[in-house]
Amino acid sequence: MTSMPPETKKVPNMLKKADFLRFFAIFCVFFAFSGHFSRIWAESSLPGLPWDDPPPEFWFPVGEEIDYYIQWGVFTVGEATAKTAWTNVDGRRLLTLTVEAESNGIVEKIYPVKEFLQTVVDPVTFLPLSFVKKSREGRREHDEITTFDHKTLKGHWYSKKKQKEKHFDIQPDTRDLMGLMYWIRKDPIGPRETRHYEVMTDEKLYELIVEAGKREPVSLQKYGRVKCIKMEPKGKFDGMFIRKGRMWLWLSDDERYAICRVAASVPVASIKIMLKNIRGPGDDFWVAD
Repeated sequence: MTSMPPETKKVPNMLKKADFLRFFAIFCVFFAFSGHFSRIWAESSLPGLPWDDPPPEFWFPVGEEIDYYIQWGVFTVGEATAKTAWTNVDGRRLLTLTVEAESNGIVEKIYPVKEFLQTVVDPVTFLPLSFVKKSREGRREHDEITTFDHKTLKGHWYSKKKQKEKHFDIQPDTRDLMGLMYWIRKDPIGPRETRHYEVMTDEKLYELIVEAGKREPVSLQKYGRVKCIKMEPKGKFDGMFIRKGRMWLWLSDDERYAICRVAASVPVASIKIMLKNIRGPGDDFWVAD
């Protein structure tokens, strides 16, 4: 494996721009503890499966961990990891989808960024039970949780930092962005295909349009040239997608359907996220020695 792009001692002021922070939040995670979930799990019908039952099989391997490095222009500014895992809550088996990202090197000294996001999913329905964001962006901090009750079709957002809350309506199949990213892997989007999804963000429901283009190879440091499908998501979001500029994703055209590259064009610079390594169960091209 070749070395990462070298860091530099001189970092431009554009790294302080809010656009970088919004894009950087694509790869962010934190685990929400049981006290946050008491409102959900107090119902008579508990989510998930008994912990002692055999775990179900999904279209992706539970235990998968994908490492990325993040570039702002020619500078390497951070790293991120997306992972999946089972969690035992009061004897029930639930699924966690987690992303963690943080700045590094010179950027860490100038404008430290550390973000955590986690979605807890009911493995029976693959619908979200909660979404947590806990982050630090310079002097700004966030500590938020959104819970979903698909029986009553209600959602609840609470900010521990601001001591504010909001209730909102949801649909029977409402998902958050984290959960949607894994749900799409069940039925991959083909070349030249367009899909429409309804997702929750900003404590509201929005339409997300994903337009797939043609097949394009992506060169990765560890894996060489990988066959991918280029896609462009469009929608109005605050957090995981950039409001200004455009974004493109390259997903591997295989059963893993992994995000290999993310590129964005914003007013002050270009941003790129590249897949570095995949770890976890499996014997395919990605994890085989």
